[in-house]
Amino acid sequence: MNSIQKLLWVAGALMLAGSQAMAADGAAVIKRGYADMRYGQLHYQMATPTDAKAKARTPLVMFHQTANTSLEYGKLIPEMGRDRVVIAVDTPGYGGSDGPNAVPTITDYMTAVNEALKNMGYGPRKPIDVMGYHTGAFTAIELAIAEPKMVRKAVLAGVWLVSEERRLKAIANLPRYNTSVEFFNWFAASLPRLQKSALAQTAGDENWGRVIADSLRPLTKREYGHDAAFAYGAKLRERAPLVTQPVLLVALNDGIREMTLESQPLFKKPTLADFPDLKEGAYFTAAPEIGASIRKFLD
Repeated sequence: MNSIQKLLWVAGALMLAGSQAMAADGAAVIKRGYADMRYGQLHYQMATPTDAKAKARTPLVMFHQTANTSLEYGKLIPEMGRDRVVIAVDTPGYGGSDGPNAVPTITDYMTAVNEALKNMGYGPRKPIDVMGYHTGAFTAIELAIAEPKMVRKAVLAGVWLVSEERRLKAIANLPRYNTSVEFFNWFAASLPRLQKSALAQTAGDENWGRVIADSLRPLTKREYGHDAAFAYGAKLRERAPLVTQPVLLVALNDGIREMTLESQPLFKKPTLADFPDLKEGAYFTAAPEIGASIRKFLD
C-alpha cells in the first residue's frame, strides 16, 4: 500500500467513525438526509429535539467554512438541537453533497442551498434562522438578502472583511492541483502544519481527524469554496448593508476576529457576541457557552 492509498484508507475510516459518533452525540436525535438541488443532492445533519414545544421554534440552518463540512460544528449541533430543529448542511461539493463542475460563486452556493431548503418545505410560510462560519457566513448573508421573508435572523461567525490588497494576495496564495496525486502530495506536505493548527490543539486529535478527513473529499475541487469566498470579499461592503434582518456577529479568536468586529457597522441591526479566548475548535469545546449567546439572540 503506497502513501496515497494509506491516506485514502485513513480518510474513509475516519469519516465512517465520525458519522457514527456524531449520530449518537447529545440529547437531540441526529439523523442524516439528502435534499434535491441543482447540482444533485445536498447532504445534511438534522438534530431534532424530543420536546414538542421545542420543535415549534424556528429551525436553525448552519453553513460551514471551506474546506470543512457540517462536522466542524461539532457539539454545537446537539447543543442547539436541545430546543429547536437544527439543519447543518454540507456546502455543494463538500462532504456528502454533490457539487458544481466549475468554480461557483457564493450566489451559486446560496441558490443551490435555497433550492434544497425549499424542497424540504421551508420558505416564507415556514421560515428559518441561519448561521454561517467564514465562507458559510457569506452564504448566509446572500440567503438573507435573497429571502427576507424566509430568513428571520442571521448568526455570522467570522466575517472576512479585508482590504483589496489582502484579498488579492489570498487568491494568489491558493494551492492549485490538477490531479488527485498532486492534491494528496499537497496534503501530505501540509500535514505537519495542520497538526499544529488551532483546531488540532483545541478540538482534540479525534475530532480534528474527522474534520480533516471529511475536508479531503472534494479532491482537486477543494479550493472552489475559497475561490468563491475570496471573490465575494470584493463585494462584502456593498452586500452586507442589504441584510435587513437582525444579525448576531460571533467573534472567535480564529484569525479573523478583528475583521468580524470591524464588520459591525456594515449591518443594519448588529449584535455582538465576543469570545476572545475561544479559538477554532470551540464548537467542540465550548458549545454550551456559544450556544447560550446564540439562543439568547434567536429567542
